[in-house]
Amino acid sequence: MKESTIFVYERPELRDPIFIEGLPGIGLVGKLAAEHLIQELNARKFADLYSPHFMHQVVIKKNSVVELMKNEFYYWRSPDDSHRDLIIITGDMQVPPTDSPGHFEVVGKMLDFVQEFGTREIITMGGYQVPEIEGEPKVLASVTHEEMVEELKGLPVVFREDEGGAIVGAAGLLLGLGKLRGMRGVCLLGESLGYIVDAKAAKAVLSVVARMLNLELDMSALDERAKETEEILRKVQEMQRAMLEQQMPPTQEEEDRGYL
Repeated sequence: MKESTIFVYERPELRDPIFIEGLPGIGLVGKLAAEHLIQELNARKFADLYSPHFMHQVVIKKNSVVELMKNEFYYWRSPDDSHRDLIIITGDMQVPPTDSPGHFEVVGKMLDFVQEFGTREIITMGGYQVPEIEGEPKVLASVTHEEMVEELKGLPVVFREDEGGAIVGAAGLLLGLGKLRGMRGVCLLGESLGYIVDAKAAKAVLSVVARMLNLELDMSALDERAKETEEILRKVQEMQRAMLEQQMPPTQEEEDRGYL
């Protein structure tokens, strides 16, 4: 395999589909959100993307069966005219950060593929690492066209007012390369500490997507995972406090007791 290849199992007829990306990244925010969306909509898998730019390893599944690392395409057809059809991609991994040409090649393949079904708009999802989170995680939005900022007003998202920053990986490149092809797109990044699987940030991002697409989704499974996240975070914070206390210099009273 010299270049990325997409194995297609079905070619559904879709009506003006929106392409939604949720691949592994910071806090696994995008992946969790995409997997929950797929589950809630009962979306159907129709293609796999394999690439020599993915890590040189296989994944061990049940009964010790191995499979190559891959990204998976799913589709959902709206039962009525009140919703747009969807193409959703998630998967095992993204191209490693050091392989810039690989990122462009893989994302180019994704866009080639979804354009075959008439895709004109993209939503990408991921995490945005912050040192601390006050209250509920915020969702940072970036868009391909300035008029989209006005279109998204009223949604619980935050826009950067200053220049700078970057969106690394598929979440950013899909928008950048898609824009060159005349496609519109928005990237939604949930605040995350980054070092835990962050279901709370995933729920915040997916809640925005649901409102954008007028979808009613049951978030209870993500709520349960969010509780697990909070418990893990509480234990991590306790460990950090204990380590800091051990590293603090002894007080004068403690030093005096040392001579007894």
